[in-house]
Amino acid sequence: MEKSVNHICIWLTLPVILLSFSSLPSATENSLGISNKSLKAWLLPEVSYPKYNPYQKAVENLGKQLFFDPRLTGDRTLSCAACHYPGTGWSDPLSNKNREGQVMDRNTPALINTAFQKRFFWDGRGITLENAISAHLQELSIKMANVPVLPSAYRQKFWQAFGSPEITSGNIVKAIANFLRTIIVNDSPFDRWVSGDRSAISQSARKGFLLFTGKAKCVECHSAPNFSDSKFHNTGINSLDPGHFDVTGNPEDRNRFRTASLRQASRTPPYMHNGSKNSLMSVIEFYNHGGDRHGAGNELSLLNLSEQEEQDLLDFLMSLTGRGTSIAVPQLPLNDFP
Repeated sequence: MEKSVNHICIWLTLPVILLSFSSLPSATENSLGISNKSLKAWLLPEVSYPKYNPYQKAVENLGKQLFFDPRLTGDRTLSCAACHYPGTGWSDPLSNKNREGQVMDRNTPALINTAFQKRFFWDGRGITLENAISAHLQELSIKMANVPVLPSAYRQKFWQAFGSPEITSGNIVKAIANFLRTIIVNDSPFDRWVSGDRSAISQSARKGFLLFTGKAKCVECHSAPNFSDSKFHNTGINSLDPGHFDVTGNPEDRNRFRTASLRQASRTPPYMHNGSKNSLMSVIEFYNHGGDRHGAGNELSLLNLSEQEEQDLLDFLMSLTGRGTSIAVPQLPLNDFP
């Protein structure tokens, strides 16, 4: 009799167990009802190098030295790292002022994950990474009214990198681009979460992701996998800067700027093309209110996010911050000229 009762208990509880399992997400779906395939679209792929500038360790090492060498600019005082400093997210925390305190029109963009960008500069005038570096170095040389002079000790390094000791502007650009493509951050809590670690981000951050891809409409511009569509948008910021119009001459492109990636954003203040927002929460509030100004091509609309939703969105954006790139400043060749 006891055996029969046990059998009855087992059969009574079995439907409950089956019902519990049927309510769980499938193997291809997470607890938010989003397919794992959709989540993994946010994982960064391997870096792709152009055929005319393939990855080589010697080229990367040379580019790293050139990046930190102030003699690359005309007055021998300003290196690439002076504005794109590794310790501040490869950007400049001085907002729209340069090292001399002079006001600039545009905020210094971060160089994190530039390997995945399709256009460069806020106005998009750089169509490749090499093109952008070349244009910027040329602008600096013109401003300095001088020609960069590098020590002859660099000749051995150019020989190792390119098979020729000649120090050319083209190979300088290739070396720096080779180095910049190694500045990758792909180990954030969000990356671990979409890879299957369901405890990597908080419940608030998960809700923020749903807002990011839904009600807040962030994903319309900050798309997978690098949180940027590499396109140009008018976000209603108070600015007289013509933006992408300077490149195309198309009136519809006036006040449009390239979508910045949000990866590592918590370490790269200030924000917006003119550095006018000092915190991520101020950026969220800006978008929630539909921008600083309405009309005149502004693509934003009121989002009506609650304070809790704003906080959830902030927690999600914070989950996009990884460990960052640890780098030692390289030893530079000594001068052999006056």
